[in-house]
Amino acid sequence: MADSEQLSSGLSGLSLDANTAEVPEAGSAEGQLPEPIVTSDGEWIDITTLVDRAASELASGALIKQTHFTLFDAMMSVEVMDPRLDMGILTADDALEVSQWDIDRQLTLREALWVALQLLRCEMTWHGSASLLQTLYTCNYFTANVDGLPIGQDSSNAVRDMVLFPIVIATGVGCRYVWSEFSRYNLFGEEDVQMGTIEPQFFADFSQHDADILLYEARMYLEFRMNEPGARELIEIVDSRRHWLRALGLLSAERMIEDASAAADGLAELRQMHVAWPDDEGTPVRGVFDPKCMRRYAAAAPIKPRELIEGPACVQELERMAKDLELVESLVRVESVEHLVYMFQKIHIRAPSPFVRSLLMTTLANNEHVVLAESPEALVRRAVLEMVAAPPRALAGWFANGDIIRVFLDWFRTLAQNPPRARRVAYKCLGTWDALQGEAEQADIDAFGAEHPGRDAADPAQNPFWVSSWVYHMKLMLLEGALLGGVRLHVYAAYELPIIFGYATQGFEAHAAHLDRMHMGAPGAARTQRLQRVGVLVRAQREMAVATWLISHMFERLLVFRAPWHSKHSDAATVLRLESTSAQRARYALRFRHVSMLGSPTHLSFDGWCASAEHLDECLLPELLGHAQNALSAARTILGDAKDHRDSGNASVVDAWADACRLLYAVVVANLVAMARLQQSGVLRAKELMVSGAAALEYRQCFLQADADDAANDRPVRSKKQRKDIERARKWRDAVEALARNKLNVTCVQGAHPDWPVFSVPGA
Repeated sequence: MADSEQLSSGLSGLSLDANTAEVPEAGSAEGQLPEPIVTSDGEWIDITTLVDRAASELASGALIKQTHFTLFDAMMSVEVMDPRLDMGILTADDALEVSQWDIDRQLTLREALWVALQLLRCEMTWHGSASLLQTLYTCNYFTANVDGLPIGQDSSNAVRDMVLFPIVIATGVGCRYVWSEFSRYNLFGEEDVQMGTIEPQFFADFSQHDADILLYEARMYLEFRMNEPGARELIEIVDSRRHWLRALGLLSAERMIEDASAAADGLAELRQMHVAWPDDEGTPVRGVFDPKCMRRYAAAAPIKPRELIEGPACVQELERMAKDLELVESLVRVESVEHLVYMFQKIHIRAPSPFVRSLLMTTLANNEHVVLAESPEALVRRAVLEMVAAPPRALAGWFANGDIIRVFLDWFRTLAQNPPRARRVAYKCLGTWDALQGEAEQADIDAFGAEHPGRDAADPAQNPFWVSSWVYHMKLMLLEGALLGGVRLHVYAAYELPIIFGYATQGFEAHAAHLDRMHMGAPGAARTQRLQRVGVLVRAQREMAVATWLISHMFERLLVFRAPWHSKHSDAATVLRLESTSAQRARYALRFRHVSMLGSPTHLSFDGWCASAEHLDECLLPELLGHAQNALSAARTILGDAKDHRDSGNASVVDAWADACRLLYAVVVANLVAMARLQQSGVLRAKELMVSGAAALEYRQCFLQADADDAANDRPVRSKKQRKDIERARKWRDAVEALARNKLNVTCVQGAHPDWPVFSVPGA
């Protein structure tokens, strides 16, 4: 037991006053850290009773704290049960594992193979925003002091020095390129990458050339031992590591800006890289990996536990990074701003790794020059003039406000952020683009009035509104991406999809009409072709949005069937149109709060949405399915016409836009097939389900009221018609429960477009 005097003195610094959180003055006795409580016999003090008694006397807002412990300290603290607190604690098993580490251990090829594969898992997990202390630094070979070791020489520990260390060093040199990109501050801590408080070295004494030579010698050594277990697998790892390291060097932002041909060479290295996770993963070596390595880095803040990516998934991630780097490489070869816009949209949809996204932003603007070897101002001018024939007077008046250059580059930077941040920033930027549109309209009016005195410059029938038309087009693309990006992030519940795609349909309709009008201010074959190409994408998306809207409405109809009507359905999703009108209106306003404040396009009001939903409610499921098929046929016709107008001058861009539509088209087709098969299944053949949405809601209200009356033993006198209505409603409920057991779902399947939902139907 502790001495009572020591316990009292240790607790004397505790304060029970909720209002004494001021920071003591520096250097004062009060500001000094108190001496820790030390017992006379070194035993832990059980203060449970004391704390319980003190807590029972606390008023609301009171805090037990040391005098020096401030509110700032409280906000920065980690909860006692937070798993991060256990990251550096060694259990008995951990201590035993750590004790097995021996850098001089004689390794076999199969043991070196196992270490190399685990190191690859660490590297790919690090690329996925994990901390170094959770991944690469857990490998003792990676953090070992290699000074004096005969690396690359046929020593007594040949496998370690000729094979494993060359792979480890090459991994570190490659990570050095990645870390250099991380350090450009294009990314955001916690969200993108765990920078930590340590400054990694990544084998700073070894250059890329040194690592390449070490890998070459490792391959030669392994060829002599080709027939031994693990040798072939290690050769594949060495070859892949050489190609990956060379590609990282050639695809660095500085190298691509300095020499465009280096990017092509880097692409060639990526295409030679072949990675496959072997069936034989080698022999595990104890002590090589220390998951609790962060205890050796006292300055590091606690981090959340993170599991390593599994082997096959690790290979897939590396292959995906290679494809993303190919897209970045293509930026140095873009021929127009139109193509640049498409490339950024495509890369954004792929949601690349933090390294690729940072490289993308660095490549976009470097040393006051951007891609296409132009200054930022020249790039904006080119973007406008590619779409509209704006006179110099209009551009001069508009460029007097330099914000457009920053906002235009931010349009691209937004797409290069991680998906959640990109969506948040896009919604915030919409207001800026809306304000710019107003400024551009005034500049267009002034320019048109000067060019054509005596004509009504404010009349859209006379004034093409050159620059403001382009601004509106860019704003609409940002709006469409932000709206549909919520599907990928699972922001919307399944029952909200009809609202989202109904709204998206209105947006695409406004965008298509706007592009038609832009032809008025875009004389010339080149501009006309560009507007037609962009129009193809927008019109095809409009028709596919219509089809998805109808399908999602059908699915909502089925979700209405599954809505909770008694306790065993309490875990089912709430359906928007079963909420009160005020709740629906509030939810609608919340979803579109960013859009409702824009001057254009015209915001679809809640009442307007309700009118559209009621109109669809009058249609039966087969009718909705037929309308969706018609919309899909229209999209196919639009895409077919675009291919017919494909020529050598616009082939690459037409193919690019076609690629953008192909995934969307496949998603909508899959949804139509799923719904058609569900309709043909035995579940939906029940005549009770073949009713309109309005009838479904009436049935639900009918049996809910009847069940409530029966439960209260208050059965009113019912007419024959009322009894038949209740009977039909309960038969409808039985059919609904049979449908609910099919577990209809909405998901985004791999390989599909991530911003458009796939409706998962059993057996479809």
